[in-house]
Amino acid sequence: MLSKEAIEEFKEIYLEEFNEKLSDEEAYNLAVDLLQLVDALLNPDSPVENTF
Repeated sequence: MLSKEAIEEFKEIYLEEFNEKLSDEEAYNLAVDLLQLVDALLNPDSPVENTF
């Protein structure tokens, strides 16, 4: 689970980059998707798990 602080930071970055506000739920889902993508790219032989 991501901390409230991490979600807020992701929302700020997303707003700066895409000029679009996200709800906490949208930010959480996008951040988890991004973390899973990065994990899959860095560890291609590992099974994909939702550990965030």
